[in-house]
Amino acid sequence: MLNLSGKAAVYQLGLGIGYFKIPKVVEWVDLTILQLDSSEIPNQLYEVSLSSTKKIDDVISLLSEITRGNYIETASKVILGLLCKSFEKKEIEIQQMVTLMYRLAWERNIEDEIFSKINGLDADYEMAVDGFGDMQRVKKEIHEFLCRYEMYGELI
Repeated sequence: MLNLSGKAAVYQLGLGIGYFKIPKVVEWVDLTILQLDSSEIPNQLYEVSLSSTKKIDDVISLLSEITRGNYIETASKVILGLLCKSFEKKEIEIQQMVTLMYRLAWERNIEDEIFSKINGLDADYEMAVDGFGDMQRVKKEIHEFLCRYEMYGELI
């Protein structure tokens, strides 16, 4: 299980790439506030709780004040694990999945191996869309890649 800063990093990153929407982040913050002792609650959490009408960039900025730039590597893997679950439940279509993965690769300074794999899968997907590849094979490869991180999705 991640600590508060680690979870904030996941929601910050997920919001930044479009995986989470502001209401989902506010819901998580509200539940977190209820679970924590008042002395453990950073002021930024209260601000996020009241952010349902704020811009995404403002909410991301508040969350980044909690994380202070830490947990980037773990947050990326957690997002990949959550994407795996969403893919398996068919909550996200393949085009949106590839877009989210691409944004993730470029949003943060993630591990080179993950960055390279995502870019390769993106290229394979684009080739398949253009009729120069097997879409079923690409979907299978994306699923296999995401499922490497499935256990990280349990950390949130």
